[in-house]
Amino acid sequence: MARTKLQKILIIGSGPNTIGVDTELEAAALQTIQELHQVDKEVTFITNNANSVIGNYLDSDHFIISNLDANSLIAILRNNEFDALIPTLGGAPVFQVLHQLDEAGIFEQLNIRLLGVSLRTIANTQNPESLNRILKNIHEPYIPTNILNDADAVLKFVHRIGYPVILKPVAAISNSSRMRCENEHQLKQMLASAFRISTTHQVAVEKSIVGFKEIEMTLIRDNENTRMLICAAEDFNPVGVHAGDSVVFTPTQTLTDQEFQAIRTSALRIVQEFKIRGICHIQFALNTVTGNYYVIRVNPYFDRTTAFAARATGYPVALVCTQISFGRNLRNIKIPGLRQHDSLALIEPTLDHIAVRFPTFSFASFANANQELNTRMKSTGSVIAFGRSTEEALLKAIRSVDSTQAALDESRLNEGQLINVLVHPTAGEMFYLLEAIRRGYQVEELSELTKIDAFYFYKLIHIVQIDKKLRKNPFDASILQNAKYYGYGDSQIARLWKCSDKKVREFRHTNHIEPTFKGIEPTAGEFPYNNRSYYTTFETENEAQISEQPKVFILGTANSQVGTNSAADYVTVHTIETCQNLGYETVLINNNPGAISILPKLADKLYLEPLTVENCLNIINSEQPDFVIAQGKWQIVTDLSEAGVDITQLPLSRTSRAENVDSHYLVVGRKSGDTERNLGCFQTDQDDSLRFPSQADPQILKKIEHISQSELRKQSDGIYQIMFKQEGTHLIVTGTIPLAIQDIPFMTGVLNYDLVDDLVRMALGKPEGDNMVEIPNTEGQLKLDHIFPYEQLQIPIPKNPPFSLAIGAKISKS
Repeated sequence: MARTKLQKILIIGSGPNTIGVDTELEAAALQTIQELHQVDKEVTFITNNANSVIGNYLDSDHFIISNLDANSLIAILRNNEFDALIPTLGGAPVFQVLHQLDEAGIFEQLNIRLLGVSLRTIANTQNPESLNRILKNIHEPYIPTNILNDADAVLKFVHRIGYPVILKPVAAISNSSRMRCENEHQLKQMLASAFRISTTHQVAVEKSIVGFKEIEMTLIRDNENTRMLICAAEDFNPVGVHAGDSVVFTPTQTLTDQEFQAIRTSALRIVQEFKIRGICHIQFALNTVTGNYYVIRVNPYFDRTTAFAARATGYPVALVCTQISFGRNLRNIKIPGLRQHDSLALIEPTLDHIAVRFPTFSFASFANANQELNTRMKSTGSVIAFGRSTEEALLKAIRSVDSTQAALDESRLNEGQLINVLVHPTAGEMFYLLEAIRRGYQVEELSELTKIDAFYFYKLIHIVQIDKKLRKNPFDASILQNAKYYGYGDSQIARLWKCSDKKVREFRHTNHIEPTFKGIEPTAGEFPYNNRSYYTTFETENEAQISEQPKVFILGTANSQVGTNSAADYVTVHTIETCQNLGYETVLINNNPGAISILPKLADKLYLEPLTVENCLNIINSEQPDFVIAQGKWQIVTDLSEAGVDITQLPLSRTSRAENVDSHYLVVGRKSGDTERNLGCFQTDQDDSLRFPSQADPQILKKIEHISQSELRKQSDGIYQIMFKQEGTHLIVTGTIPLAIQDIPFMTGVLNYDLVDDLVRMALGKPEGDNMVEIPNTEGQLKLDHIFPYEQLQIPIPKNPPFSLAIGAKISKS
């Protein structure tokens, strides 16, 4: 019997960050929770992500730390009386666990309803055989797939259809990608891995469509079968490179109207057939020779593409989908910010800008990794950039990631090496393509080698032409104006003019070449809109409204990287909230499309721009903030300081607690004026994890406290980590460093103390506040373990991997 009133709602989180899972699912979950609270729903969130920010928005009874496996979830479901569960905020792995719960009959036994997507839809979209059967019934083209559970059967099937083929484990226990096999040797190697991570010991085998154009559609459907296309995006790379490793553009750049309408119609038909209520992301492969398309994936859940869609269009995807989940329809849902009484969520977004998502890699930290791009995702993050032209958006994205993305110095490659990286796409591919154009490669030749649409090569040729004009005409105002319009940064121009960034900036000011700020909203100016998000361009009309109230300009941390990753975004979110609590308007610069900190309801104003000196100075000159805050000292902080900006640095280490330091205990201590205070003692001597509380002998703890306060007296104001090694009854201090960003989320929770709030207040010279925070009710120790990307990059895990190469962190009870 269905429950008529849905009051107690459960959300299962996505777990720790890994390659393929940034903070975009946490961001969507937080928006969902905030919206559910608006209608007085009781929400519980389950996660084992040590860097989760959601614990700060729920009390201890509604934020549960747990493993995300079937047995753990069954126990939680039996001990609570949930009315409904939202399954679309944890990614594909949660769908696999829900399948196991369904097989155990849990939902029927406990009378729990799934919102947004049904168990049948989950089964039909996640099983390739079921997906293709339904697509066939509605006459939608698909790639024939065979589900097999025996290596010999796979080999026989592949011998019949020929190489290359694509393998994908069925019902994988973790995030998995399609694996492309060019020959029998690769096939046998990948089969072992695919069977191992399939919960059903099955693999899907299909003929490869590598080289086709990849198109991504993000849609919403409500309870009345009203369907809307929120965002159509086009991948720069063809099928064969994982979509997460490809540059992605919206609106689509090369589709004919006939192709676009055919794919849009197909997507709308699919969300109707699968009876999805809420979000759906569908991927298509388009054969540009024949004009035929194929449906290759249906994702009825939030993911990196839905996050990109929301940021690129300004459409509040999570807000709308949450309201749909508890019965409202698009014609009844109002979009915040629209200043017109009848402007409801039925507005299909229209863009007057181009947005690009650009992948970022961490191969500089993993020298042994294979940097060739294929169907296994390898990027550790991404940036988003906006422009009035394809060139501008692309150049701003390139500025965000720097040429260090290239695995090799492209200018030093011989022709054979260059052709090799063109045929076999590699991290830093964009820089190799630009180098090929500089060497005179023709569009047809490049398009044939790479299978990338010729349109993009004409755009890259235009960029190279601007390059040449800048080199030949230093300090020419008209050429500078044109270069700025198409997205060139002051630093890029300075390299071409062989001068300092400052000289370019001064010349630009002298010639009145100044940026303007444009709002990011879903109506392309059709309706009045209260903008809070902006990007920079070089046109005439400035849309940013500047207030007179005290304000703080906060440097976000841009794309997720190994080391700081989601913990840095956690710190940014807390910094925003503390500054607001102190009465400041908050202005944030950040350009990570999956970041929690860029959500509409957090910072008062957001600039989605590369974190460069130029962009920061543009915003500072416009906004005139009272303070500029940064997390510790990193390159942009040094550069801004040299440019004359007074920066308030939170005393934080941006790497990790001291690496390769032998220690048994770690004390977190606070120094403010003449007061020293120990906040807590952690244990560090077991498998490089961090545990709280420590199991130290009371006498040892007393010594630790005394020595810690003595160490704190030597420091300036701030919060520090003091590490101890125990030798018998003796204690040796092995290191004292500022609080490490990596450890802050875990420490904040277990210490029941808001470390970021305290740091910000000290930095701004404000009175101390109430730093106590809610923590989950737990027994025993809580343990922090770092998550590393070695397995996903297919390189051996070292015996003692450095903390600075972690990509995420897991919390567990021990």
